[in-house]
Amino acid sequence: MSTTSVAATVNQLKESLVKELPAESDDAVDRCRDILERLEEQSVSLEVLSETMIGKTVAQLKSHTALGAKAKALVKKWKQVAKGKAAAASAAAAAGGVRELPKTERRESANTSTNNNADDTPDDFLTELIPLSPMRQNICKKFLEIFQAAKEALVQSGVNEEAIKHLLGPRALEVEAEVHKRTPDKKAYTDKARSLAFNLKKNAGLTQEVILGQLDAESLVQMKTEDLASDEMRHKRHEEAKKVIDSKRLDWDQANEDKINKMCGIQGDLLKASLFTCGRCKSVKTTSTQKQTRSADEPMTVFVLCLNCGKRWKC
Repeated sequence: MSTTSVAATVNQLKESLVKELPAESDDAVDRCRDILERLEEQSVSLEVLSETMIGKTVAQLKSHTALGAKAKALVKKWKQVAKGKAAAASAAAAAGGVRELPKTERRESANTSTNNNADDTPDDFLTELIPLSPMRQNICKKFLEIFQAAKEALVQSGVNEEAIKHLLGPRALEVEAEVHKRTPDKKAYTDKARSLAFNLKKNAGLTQEVILGQLDAESLVQMKTEDLASDEMRHKRHEEAKKVIDSKRLDWDQANEDKINKMCGIQGDLLKASLFTCGRCKSVKTTSTQKQTRSADEPMTVFVLCLNCGKRWKC
């Protein structure tokens, strides 16, 4: 991808990130995390960093509770890219034209350096990532991060902590491999991976089933979106769908008359009240009928009967 294309993509992501700042809600945090991950996938050069000034925007999240670590790692990675290019240029000039590492190799080197500093990432997991492309590596790390977040709940439920630690890496690799196998197209792959990551993060029970092997990667990837949702989310969607269906009923007012009266505070004697008040006893317990007593172009005549004193009148 050319520098111009990368710069255009980074600018779009930057605009999306600015709209989500300061990322106070859970949904905003999730969207910001997704944007940071997509930025990490880009082959950002020193020219792109200088043109887009993306580093300044991402740096605003360095103090964020949930996003700080990822933002710091990304800024650090870009600093290494800038320093790496300057150092390579100096070395090439001093050595009479030593070959500069390609962008892809520099990016993978920076990723490897960053990951090796993460104490919670198993070495065997990092070894399995080496033959994968940077994009697939990022997806694997994302799944591992989600599984690691679910570890505490499993330990509290009585599952052996050491046994879980050895399962997290292989499970993340299995899920990513199955996604890649079934979605060879790059866009379909990223869309499916992000959808799975989002639902696994929101559905703790589903995540635990995957970790424990109660749900294999093949079945997980084949599940529909509605099946991936948590019980709470499914119930919420069911209620929303029911409201939409009910709103289209022609007899909705009659079927929900009790609810409407309760919401409006119409209770007791008010349930029997009408639009007319008796002039004799001031009662609102009246009933009325309409009849056409004049010509067709005249309004109908209303006949009212007071149920309290029996007075009749027309209006």
